[in-house]
Amino acid sequence: MRILLLCALDVWSLDQGKGAPTLERTLRAYGEAGHHVDVVMPDIGANHFYRRSDRDEAPESRPAIANVTFHAFHMPSLRDLPLPSLPGPILAIDQKARFAAAFPWLAAKEAERLLRSSPEAYDVIYAYEVHGVLAAKLLRRRGFRLTLVTRFQGTVMHPALNDRVMYYRRYEEALALKTPADLVIMTDDGTQGDEVLARLNPAVRTKTKFWRNGLDLDRLRAPTPEERASARASLNIPDGAFVMLTASRLAAWKRVDRAIRALPRVASWAQHSLLVIVGDGEERVRLEALARELGVGANVRFVGAVPQADVMSYMHAADVFLAIADLSNVGNPLLEAMACGMCVVAVDAGDTRDLIQDGVAGRLVDSSNRSGIARPLEERMADLLVTLAADAPQRERLAAGAAAYARERFWTWDQRMAAELAAVQAIARSG
Repeated sequence: MRILLLCALDVWSLDQGKGAPTLERTLRAYGEAGHHVDVVMPDIGANHFYRRSDRDEAPESRPAIANVTFHAFHMPSLRDLPLPSLPGPILAIDQKARFAAAFPWLAAKEAERLLRSSPEAYDVIYAYEVHGVLAAKLLRRRGFRLTLVTRFQGTVMHPALNDRVMYYRRYEEALALKTPADLVIMTDDGTQGDEVLARLNPAVRTKTKFWRNGLDLDRLRAPTPEERASARASLNIPDGAFVMLTASRLAAWKRVDRAIRALPRVASWAQHSLLVIVGDGEERVRLEALARELGVGANVRFVGAVPQADVMSYMHAADVFLAIADLSNVGNPLLEAMACGMCVVAVDAGDTRDLIQDGVAGRLVDSSNRSGIARPLEERMADLLVTLAADAPQRERLAAGAAAYARERFWTWDQRMAAELAAVQAIARSG
């Protein structure tokens, strides 16, 4: 197949080799299968998080992948102008306008150039995530009616389905999800994307694949006692410390602040408590300030973006993995933690309980006040962590339950991408 892929994101969600590997794995699977992929994307993607004043903004170094060619174009920005440093809200509006309006138009223009100039016909337009789908909509309006595959890494629309104000604030995502397509691939990451599609685009119900991401299951595994001791030593973590771990992009909706807010209560009972935060993003400065404000700066370690291959060392060194977002706790970090045999504490939001049976494969923190006792979620989570800090046998039992679930239910990346390749090839042939 010859595929034209439209995407507003960088290949890696954080930095080269760091963060979620989904797009890189997708491109590599198609290329290694012998399909030719032309990728239309901006020079600096929408998920590029280096927004701090002490860092220069520069395009990522994109990986060399067989049969994959990147066609990057410049996205105009207020940053291009010789202006003094602009306040954060202005930069946020600039970012929104660039990708909601400018990207679809510019990407469609570049895609049209490739469609008209290529000596070989394309078989599929593959629109990756919201802004890529909006660009594909423009192409269709211009008369290009190729087979269309839309791919979503999850969705933030579920809370907006019954909130008119929130719905229109996220209208660009609603437009993308409503787009007619020959095949829709929605990641099952706990954000209830199947329900969102059923409400917004019921016509694609029979054309939708609702799949979890794959994992490197040949690499991810529970540590031996020797490997655990080695991981702690290499990361300079004391043997007796009670270590909690989060791993995600540091965005507001990931709610890493919950772990920091719970920490004073945990540290008052388990004196050698340490919260390790793997990841980076626009919220890092605020989270660092919050830790200092709450007097737990010495108990929090921000390690920044870590290469995918090194994340397992942190999982081997930690006692508990925290999955504490509002929308999605079923992304790859949780799946990897379970495959590594970690004791998991997760906020019961979205579809989290589909993976975590409370008391079997982890512990759930109720995100409501169904008990009738209005206690802050962070307080309830802290109490649970204090109990786990003093109960190593319970942690080991929950870790074993998580590992068993992972072995029985999770896909490898090869399995996940083989299923996608088969589905796209079938739809391309039928088109």
